[in-house]
Amino acid sequence: MTQLSGTRPDGPPVTDHGGGVRSIRVPIPDNPLGFTLVHLLDTDAGPVLVDTGWDDPASWNTLTAGLDACGVAVRDVHGVVITHHHPDHHGLSAKVREASGAWIAMHEADASVVRRTRSNPPDRWYAYMVDKLAAAGAPAEHLAPLVRARDEGRPRRLPGLRGRPS
Repeated sequence: MTQLSGTRPDGPPVTDHGGGVRSIRVPIPDNPLGFTLVHLLDTDAGPVLVDTGWDDPASWNTLTAGLDACGVAVRDVHGVVITHHHPDHHGLSAKVREASGAWIAMHEADASVVRRTRSNPPDRWYAYMVDKLAAAGAPAEHLAPLVRARDEGRPRRLPGLRGRPS
């Protein structure tokens, strides 16, 4: 594995795993996990992303800077494979498709979850996530950003709701 330097000294951490596989650490705002690893695969048809990151301007900037560090423009992305429905994995998929025309692949069961999530208001989603994480034993300090986002009414729409699962 090789750490690639970004186009700027403060660029995103990009790792070259060899064999045409690289990963970009894309931040998840207000989340104790910190980041999602977005993988970039070189294919004969063009670059393919595995996941895209959270739908947030800082995440988008990090993703595009990471792609730049790999010598790939977002407009050149050929496809996106979504591993699962969580918004930190599919949140930017619609924006990638808007910029590139890329196809998006997701399991039908995950697409169904995305459709159900879209049919509910964000505060219900935040309450559900807080309850689920608390039941799993997450400490209060990890729940605090979700509770704060819910109570402040942000975001007014959930990450990843811009596009439609295909």
